[in-house]
Amino acid sequence: MQIVIVGERNGKAVVRWPHFLVLSLALSLVIGIGIGAVFFLLAGQWSHTSTLFGIVIGAGIAGLGLIQGLRTAPGKLPLL
Repeated sequence: MQIVIVGERNGKAVVRWPHFLVLSLALSLVIGIGIGAVFFLLAGQWSHTSTLFGIVIGAGIAGLGLIQGLRTAPGKLPLL
């Protein structure tokens, strides 16, 4: 399965903002809760800082996907 964030339309790169926002939200929630749960299992207490750090990592991963898509030549992007 492939999630297309950046595609080509009329010879230009186009960002599919709804897909990007859903992807970044999902990644942030999953990674944030995952890091928080691991911290809880290892330390025995819940840490809001580690959860927020995981949320930032998830948003960063989605942002890197967006940047990589925008750097790709429009001829190599999937058609929308």
